[in-house]
Amino acid sequence: MPRAVRALPLLLLSLLPALLVIPALARPSAAGPAPAATERARWLMGTLFTFRASGDPVVVGRALDAALDTVASLEARLSNWRATSELSRLNSTGAGEISPALAAVLDSAIALARSTSGAFDPTVESLSLAWDLRGQGRVPPAHELDAARARVGWERVRLGGVSAGATRADLGGAALDLGGIGKGFALDRAADVLRAQGVAGAALDAGGQWRVFGVGACSLWVAHPADRDRPAVQVAMRDGSLSTSAQSERFVRAGGRRIGHVIDPRTGQPLATHASVSVWARSGTRADALSTALLVMGHDGARAFAAAHPDIGVLWLEPHGRRVVAHAWNLEVLGLAPEVSLTQDLSPTTLHLTQGRP
Repeated sequence: MPRAVRALPLLLLSLLPALLVIPALARPSAAGPAPAATERARWLMGTLFTFRASGDPVVVGRALDAALDTVASLEARLSNWRATSELSRLNSTGAGEISPALAAVLDSAIALARSTSGAFDPTVESLSLAWDLRGQGRVPPAHELDAARARVGWERVRLGGVSAGATRADLGGAALDLGGIGKGFALDRAADVLRAQGVAGAALDAGGQWRVFGVGACSLWVAHPADRDRPAVQVAMRDGSLSTSAQSERFVRAGGRRIGHVIDPRTGQPLATHASVSVWARSGTRADALSTALLVMGHDGARAFAAAHPDIGVLWLEPHGRRVVAHAWNLEVLGLAPEVSLTQDLSPTTLHLTQGRP
């Protein structure tokens, strides 16, 4: 989980200026206007987490602080940027008892690796190290890359029985990088904390991945794949999470190459793509991992996956010169920027394009 990386943003729209990202909670009621939103923000997991909800400012503020504390505690466990984290210790030992939190995210990661046939794989740490993606970057020699690839494979990981609240994990010679799922998992846990403390609805932003619940109908502008400050496509949003993956934001340079942070675990090579893919799913965990997996799969693979999984929504944005071609599958498209054209190549009945513009 990088410490100084900006994620590709999603701009959540509101119809009322009093509450920028939670339109449902900002509606006036018969008793008067809705209470102003309470906001808390903290730099965690290499990005800015911004949580907003309305209600009693004292009660909501405490709940938001508790939710952010939960994210901070997960960062201390799941970050491979910290040598003292639980994940780093597990990578060092290769096996041992792990906490319920690490066991839960690892169990989800294995399930998502299985469902994507390894396009998402939590055991890519050896490849991240070979390319020095958390450092200055480098192009590894062939023999080193082959050795790193030989350690990749989600099937190697075994989770054993639970004893005294701990689960036994054996990495089978692999090493874990949970950067492609940890942020979404943290958003889900934060949402659980808020619900447990009586918050009926909130909008949670983790550097561009959104997790919303109880906010009613709203929409998001997804950024241009090459320019995070340019809105490209407006999509309908409902309770759940929307995550975007691209190679344009996080990268290093080495050997005359620009090396993006997403590696194909099947080849060991960083992806060579200018596209971005956004995935809506009920959980932040699933949206986070699937946005990475579908980018690895490429356009045709992502389209096939969306066709086989109508419970997720997918937006694929592909630059072509000055224009962008958008493909939306199982997702409502509400508006397009002038330079964006929409291709309806899967299920036109799920697309409801209006004339909205940024």
